[in-house]
Amino acid sequence: MKLKNLFYIPVIIFLTLSGCREKETVKTANSGVKIRLSPDSSSVELYNIPLNIAEELRTDSMENDRWKDFFAVYEETTDDEMRDFQTAMDGAYTVKHSLVEFIPAIGFKKGKAYFSRCYTKDILEEPEDIISKRELSSTGDFLEYKFTVK
Repeated sequence: MKLKNLFYIPVIIFLTLSGCREKETVKTANSGVKIRLSPDSSSVELYNIPLNIAEELRTDSMENDRWKDFFAVYEETTDDEMRDFQTAMDGAYTVKHSLVEFIPAIGFKKGKAYFSRCYTKDILEEPEDIISKRELSSTGDFLEYKFTVK
């Protein structure tokens, strides 16, 4: 065997062993908090809330005006500049397990467009997720969901 071929043996062994090691999963920040329309289109749900926060929301007795500062649903407008000045719809808020459900007082109208916002998206994250992202939005970041009732 030539000396030149001996160089390739350690390289092949190294590549084989490094290919067989367990893949390291990188933990990324994942709040998982999302907004969706309920299957029957009668309510909007903020779901995947960490259980400790959902429990706090369940035991807290907030009035509807306070809920609107946290999670609100609006009728869509054609003027994009006026979206931020819309008044939130009236309705009832309930907390179930890891979701907050909003049921409008007058119901959603078929064919009408709406949007929903959660204004405290970063607060709903687990502390370790915030730390792993290494940032907390100071701009009042919100989570938005647009939908049309069919």
